[in-house]
Amino acid sequence: MTWPEPPNYYEAPKHGFKVTLENPTFPIINPDPNITDAVTNMRSENWGVVAGLAGLGYVAGYYFGAKVHWAKPTALFTSIFLGKSGLLWGMSDSAHRLMGFKENSKEVAANLPHVMQRESY
Repeated sequence: MTWPEPPNYYEAPKHGFKVTLENPTFPIINPDPNITDAVTNMRSENWGVVAGLAGLGYVAGYYFGAKVHWAKPTALFTSIFLGKSGLLWGMSDSAHRLMGFKENSKEVAANLPHVMQRESY
């Protein structure tokens, strides 16, 4: 029986936890966005997903809760649960745009005005 090799902590990791091992393909606006940055830079499509999931959760919760005569509490719970899930997805999508991993032309125009071209007179 042979002993396994000890890990070499000086080598680059092969996979990471909380480490992105890919290079951003779009301009980086904020390399480490916080929650406020992620929420304030969410697009209207993201807010639509949040509202849609919350509405869908209310309808589904009401439908399934009516079978056990607990329609409104079940509807409120599923609405809040799916709305929060949509909010987390939207914040993740927004953070990836701010870090340059997704298309971010609107964020570049809104957050980096010095990158915009000057108008000719």
